[in-house]
Amino acid sequence: MTTVSPSRAPLPRTPDPRIRTAPSATVVHTLDPFRVLRRHLVLIIGTAVAGTVLGVVAFFLLNKFSPLYTAEALFEIRAGLEEGSDTTTRDINDEDTVVRLATTEMYLIVSREVLDDAVKDPSVLETKWFNENFLGEYDEAVDELQEDLRTALIPGSYLFRIKWSARYAADVPIILTAVTNAYINKRSNLDKITFNQSLDVFKSQLTEISRNLDDLGQLIETFIREKSITNIDDPRANQLAITVTELALQIAEDESMYSLLVSSRDQTSAKLEGTIMPTEEDRKLAEFDFAVRAHDQGIIDTKTALRELKEKYRDYDHPMILKAQSSLRALEAEYEAKIKETMTSNLQAELKTYNNQITNLDNMLEQFTEEYKNGEAQLRELAADMSKYRSMEDRRDLLEAQRDAIVQNINQVQMLQLRTDARRVRLALAALEPRERSFPKFELVVPFTAILLLGTVVGLIFLREMTDQRVKSAADIEMVPSAKVLGVIPDLVEDPCKSEEAELVVRRCPNSVLAESFRQASGLIQKGMNRSAHQTLLILGGLPEAGTTSVITNLAATAMASGLKVVVVDANFRRPRLAQAMGVSGDGPGLGDLLIKANTLKDTIINTEYGIDVIPAGTAANRVFERLSNGQVDSILAELRNQYDVIFIDAPPAVVAGDAMVLANKVDAAVLVVRAYREQRGLIARLVHQLNDAQCELLGVVLNRPRGTAGGYFKKNYAVMASYGSGASS
Repeated sequence: MTTVSPSRAPLPRTPDPRIRTAPSATVVHTLDPFRVLRRHLVLIIGTAVAGTVLGVVAFFLLNKFSPLYTAEALFEIRAGLEEGSDTTTRDINDEDTVVRLATTEMYLIVSREVLDDAVKDPSVLETKWFNENFLGEYDEAVDELQEDLRTALIPGSYLFRIKWSARYAADVPIILTAVTNAYINKRSNLDKITFNQSLDVFKSQLTEISRNLDDLGQLIETFIREKSITNIDDPRANQLAITVTELALQIAEDESMYSLLVSSRDQTSAKLEGTIMPTEEDRKLAEFDFAVRAHDQGIIDTKTALRELKEKYRDYDHPMILKAQSSLRALEAEYEAKIKETMTSNLQAELKTYNNQITNLDNMLEQFTEEYKNGEAQLRELAADMSKYRSMEDRRDLLEAQRDAIVQNINQVQMLQLRTDARRVRLALAALEPRERSFPKFELVVPFTAILLLGTVVGLIFLREMTDQRVKSAADIEMVPSAKVLGVIPDLVEDPCKSEEAELVVRRCPNSVLAESFRQASGLIQKGMNRSAHQTLLILGGLPEAGTTSVITNLAATAMASGLKVVVVDANFRRPRLAQAMGVSGDGPGLGDLLIKANTLKDTIINTEYGIDVIPAGTAANRVFERLSNGQVDSILAELRNQYDVIFIDAPPAVVAGDAMVLANKVDAAVLVVRAYREQRGLIARLVHQLNDAQCELLGVVLNRPRGTAGGYFKKNYAVMASYGSGASS
């Protein structure tokens, strides 16, 4: 920390009005899974062992009371015959088609109608499965089959399976065989119904088409005689059709152009009336006007002169600067008026042009429309007869083709109905009695139970971590916007050197991990103080018992050891403790007495054995915290700056007392002390935002008393620090 000579008084820090402090952002908490798992490693290991034991117990219980035997039947999807004359069935080359067909059949095989027929099979009524569970309750048996039957398509094949499990191995193939037979019968009946429905539809269509052909033939003969048609390819019709088409295209183009011009004219008129604002292009066009550019150059010259006056006088209230600013505003107003005048003139000229173009185009449209109507009437009259005749001929050809196709379809359906290889599905492998138990499996039940219990416990651990908003490690502070971690001070119980107390541990136990942690934090704080030549440093916490007193005593001891003249000031009027921590009495006069000028600064300063001067909080009657906001505090700090290199100030917690933020506007810099597992991340974000808005510079945050940090990483570092500090060889 830079030593300031007594003759140089520090200038108060004034925030730059051009810099805006960013609003506090929402703190997003990102979990480190390895940190969380290491912190709960014993619980996780215990859960894994308990899950394994529970899995073994579950296996033996399931094996005794709920064993299951499983079998399956396989079916093959076939494409069938495309025509009744095909010698072999076709291949299905589309995998999606196989999936759709198999899905349809799997839905049918587990339908209630099929399973109802299967349950009523005499062989099913004799099984232990039916007699022990249902005994005549067919609907309940069907419900269970629908729930327990499993269907699946075998990838890369035309096969799909039905699978079922039961407690008795002999019952499984009986049930699956009954379901298979019921399904095959249902599929055969559906195919028969489909064939018969197709034949009925085709025969009805054939009768209707034959009647229509007879009627159409008579109509064509009558039309030829009445119209004297000899040739339906008259070239006059083709030429007239081309002319009419060209006129229609021209009219469409002109109408589109007309709509565009009207829209542009209306927009221009609206701009002149003020109902819509001129566009950026309108303004840019006006800015290129010679008169407007002349005004623009005058504004640039005035701005240049104003900047030179500001650099010259450096007083924004100087008459010359105020006069130049007034001239600039007048020129800018004239510039905007000229812009508006020029845009109005341009828009009026543009509106006149649009009106002329619309009038000319309207006349052309009227002429083209009249020509189009005349040509269209001639074309209709010339082509009407030929079109009607051609339509009747096409209709007759179509009906004849449909009649031939229907006759062919009837023949194909009748042939397909007679061939068994036209069926879509066939049984590929019947169900057999299973010889091995399918459930439970030791290699599945035990790991599953262990993983389920372990996953539940780990999930609860992470749920608790995600909902816990407390600051537990330096990583939590680093996620707070604008928060910089200056140091991490471990708990006394984690110090391998077994320090008895944290206050002045730098002097009393200099080789301890705690002392080294304070020295490391002090190094970063001194660097920040030196960078801006700060002398007064406020140490404050968010909640009570954050540890500001222990932090300030050790920072003061470290600064004193580096050769600086140090004084610590107890500004915590509510619970003063700094004097006691420094080993002196705090009952005498102090800061409170200085604020009312009851004592002089010399009378309140106490010299300690550690070479650090102390200013206690003062006598109880004079510790009035409202006085911290008056100007006497500034005078006291100014006097202390002349006598000391650095002044440490202990403030009350910022959440329970407003004194801390009052003092933050009177000092050079501040350090926020956060107690691990006590303060919420949202609170830290708010305090950091408030300190950034204060007059002082927030150097950063010191995390106090984290425990079990990083799953043991810091503990190993603490042991190495203690061993190295004691001089022991590694």
